[in-house]
Amino acid sequence: MNPGGSNPAHARSSRNPNMHNICRTPAFALWLILALALIWPQTSRASEPDCCGPITAQGQKLLNVLDQSGVEHLWLPQVHVHWLSGEPDLRRPGRSRHATHCSAYVAAMSVRLGVPLLRPPQRRAGMLATPQAHWLGSIGKREGWVAVDMQQAQSLANQGQFLLAAWANPDPRRSGHIAIVRPSEQSTTDLRLHGPELTMAGHLNALRISTAHGFEDHKGAWQEGGKGSVQYFAHPVDWAVLNTSGTK
Repeated sequence: MNPGGSNPAHARSSRNPNMHNICRTPAFALWLILALALIWPQTSRASEPDCCGPITAQGQKLLNVLDQSGVEHLWLPQVHVHWLSGEPDLRRPGRSRHATHCSAYVAAMSVRLGVPLLRPPQRRAGMLATPQAHWLGSIGKREGWVAVDMQQAQSLANQGQFLLAAWANPDPRRSGHIAIVRPSEQSTTDLRLHGPELTMAGHLNALRISTAHGFEDHKGAWQEGGKGSVQYFAHPVDWAVLNTSGTK
């Protein structure tokens, strides 16, 4: 018995007499559900293993090449450019709302990495993405290019191979799209929902962008799970003769 006549447990509970009632209200239950809904995806995503392996030393070299390429301020849309450097072509001043340079950027990076690809002067730089996509699946095979699925694409990019995501436009009057798969450690869920990570020029220039976002202007190119008409092609890079800036 408490000599003072008071009950300590009762005293503690009396400090907040409405706590038990609050916890039982519908509003509190709804708040708890929302909080758990926000926390659970982050927790499960954090515990999900990477889909495509770690970025190797050669994968890091590829990242260095892409990061130093200047794609965010060169090969800009609506500007006439030199395909190899991405610099504005002063012989063609003014702007063109139709000018985008996804294929020119990919061609320039193939030169820096010593990888064969359809590019000038074999073919003019304009409207080159669809011809490049067709070339990769035909003549490119004899030049060492291999068609792969999207998980293989991300995995091989992480290992330092040159990977292209290519879409041939079925309308010959309109351009296709082509981009470089960028080394990235992402989860299986992210890969399924958004596809491999890309570096690209085009209607927008981006150092890091998902396949879903990069190809969003091309109907049917990307579909969740890689079920669209984007194709992936891989070619080894001879890093032994290249430095990390991508020059021999």
